[in-house]
Amino acid sequence: MKYGSCSNGYIWTPLVNWIHAARSAGVESIPCPGSRLLLDVIEHRVPMWSYDQTNTKTERLEFVGGYQKWIQHYIDDGWSPYLISFMFHQLPGNQSSIMRQMKREIERVYSRLPTRFDRNPRSQAGSQRIPVMILFPDFPVFKWAKKSIEEVSCNDGLHYGGIALTPPISRFQSTLDLHFEQHQNDYVSDKLSRIHVEPITRTATYVMDYVAKSYKRCRVSKDDIIILPKTPSELPSK
Repeated sequence: MKYGSCSNGYIWTPLVNWIHAARSAGVESIPCPGSRLLLDVIEHRVPMWSYDQTNTKTERLEFVGGYQKWIQHYIDDGWSPYLISFMFHQLPGNQSSIMRQMKREIERVYSRLPTRFDRNPRSQAGSQRIPVMILFPDFPVFKWAKKSIEEVSCNDGLHYGGIALTPPISRFQSTLDLHFEQHQNDYVSDKLSRIHVEPITRTATYVMDYVAKSYKRCRVSKDDIIILPKTPSELPSK
């Protein structure tokens, strides 16, 4: 699988091919994160800082809308969507330091998943049969969320949540929610307190709109968004 550069690391070939197909078909409004600007960055036509300047409310909404269509594209191809949340113990440092620690913990958790789905996730075929995650920093919304006192108070309620997708064909013999429920102790640590996963029963548009709310409200930046997998070299060997 080939990867294209992005501010968060990498963009998968399916997304790049999707953008190119839309442009070839003469579609003016390309249904992808960042619209035409993302493709220009992938093709190295504009510097990365141009991509990172989409900070107006309209541009943030467009960015989230692109992800909504991207996720729906996977679902239409038979991938199973899940709402996933990573909750943490109190972490030291300021918000930037805390986010870096959270990212490392999430990447540690994810690194244990690919070989459960394919024996050789680094191969071209295997890389198409591993989970995909898009995760946003999030803060509790007290009007809606029913959180424990610990989860609301730790790190000022900051945690990560988003959408995980599992492929329709793989060697994985369970569902993602059941897997984390049964193997929770294998993933938690002195920093990561809990992983909650549940199947998505609403539309991808609704769920993405919810998990990206802190980004839409300008509380976090695109650099704080986690997209996994990142690079083939970071995937475990068979």
